[in-house]
Amino acid sequence: MPVLNNRVFTAAEIETWKDVLSIQEKTRERDIVDIFNSGLKALNIRADKIPQLSEVNDKLEKITGFNAVYVPGLENGKSFYPMLENRTFPIGNFIRDKRDLSYTPEPDMIHDLYGHIPLLTDIEYADFCHKFGQAACNFINNDDLFHRFERFFWFTIEFGLINTSGGPRVFGAGIASSIGECDYALSSEPEVINFDIDLIINQEFRIDQMQKKLFILESKHQLYGCIDELVEKIKAN
Repeated sequence: MPVLNNRVFTAAEIETWKDVLSIQEKTRERDIVDIFNSGLKALNIRADKIPQLSEVNDKLEKITGFNAVYVPGLENGKSFYPMLENRTFPIGNFIRDKRDLSYTPEPDMIHDLYGHIPLLTDIEYADFCHKFGQAACNFINNDDLFHRFERFFWFTIEFGLINTSGGPRVFGAGIASSIGECDYALSSEPEVINFDIDLIINQEFRIDQMQKKLFILESKHQLYGCIDELVEKIKAN
């Protein structure tokens, strides 16, 4: 894969990155799934320096074969899932305004590079995302069935929770990268439902507000081993 362009970051971008990651440091060991924290360490992603994609990719590709690439903003599903199929993950090439520290509806570097990429250092997680992209692409020309894949991704990889021996933890990158969403998701406010493929693929979502309904996994392998069942249920619904 070609070497990706590096970026020069503004003082405002550096400050925003530092603020979000510093605030999250207080809670992520307690509230976010273990593979997220180990991924941050493996890629040396930290508050005091925004990493260049070339540095991240040098490490990530050796671990799981994934690469990250800058994109202008939100990728739609029909461009996003083929990227997953090719073990590539898009990174929104901007950092949110300081006024949006708690939550941003459009994925930026904090959501993508800090939220998603550390999880992709786990080989089982990365292989699931790759296989999910392959499965979704088989339905890319059927809008109704394809949208069911998008719902499933949203409520697991983006906004999933998981049970652990220490209690519920954040599994989804959309929650992990959002100060406000992380606090909200583990509070008593959202409705939390046990992982159920039929319910998830029929549950609509909105990107412009906190998620009022969340699904919780019993284990990582409940997700990683479900693709064949997911495809059959999507075709049958």
